[in-house]
Amino acid sequence: MQILQASDGKPVADQIAGQLARDIQRGRYKPGEHIREQEIADRLGVSRAPVREALRIVEQDGLLENIPWRGARVVLLTLNDIEDLFLLTAALMAIVARLASERATDEELDQFILMVEAHATTADPSRPVREQLSAAFGLGSFLFEIARSPQVRATISRVVRLVYWQHRVLNGVDAKWRSDAVQTWREFAHVLRTRDADRAERAINAVDRHARRRVLRIHRELGAAVYDLFSEGASKAEETG
Repeated sequence: MQILQASDGKPVADQIAGQLARDIQRGRYKPGEHIREQEIADRLGVSRAPVREALRIVEQDGLLENIPWRGARVVLLTLNDIEDLFLLTAALMAIVARLASERATDEELDQFILMVEAHATTADPSRPVREQLSAAFGLGSFLFEIARSPQVRATISRVVRLVYWQHRVLNGVDAKWRSDAVQTWREFAHVLRTRDADRAERAINAVDRHARRRVLRIHRELGAAVYDLFSEGASKAEETG
């Protein structure tokens, strides 16, 4: 049992919400699964009151939905929902890329290129795909930082969490897809360094399209069975495979 306590000024409910979000994104709970307050409280060693507040926080982030008379469950997104999320992400990332090209320092852009090269090492077929995806989203987080727009960052954060979660279906991608993903990031990083905002927008959209096409194709091919790919069991199989 993990016991949470208020620390560093962060309320227990916020800590629980963070843990629940990570649990959902890592596959402990899969889409459509109901979340039981008491189970969470027992596992984390807290009362049900902060768990209830945490569920509301995660619901606001879009990972949970409240079903009347049945409580909270992990959200079930339709194919149209997912397509809309990717379109919205593409539009917002284009803004982030433009702002970063205008506002980042030369040192930050150089650092970004180095980060992309570090990210490239995670594409080795012997390493889990989730490491590559996590590194890629780390690159996105750095872009938000050097774009220096709290308003844009606040707007995109909720959408990015949902899109990151959808990338769980990419666990089985082949080596070529992985190497191509790295190449799109490399091209974007070098375009960004030129500070050509229009080209930076096009390059970041190429990064987005590479993942979007595969994610949507998997959803279309598998239908409802795609949700099995979100389970913790799929993650464990990948770890041992």
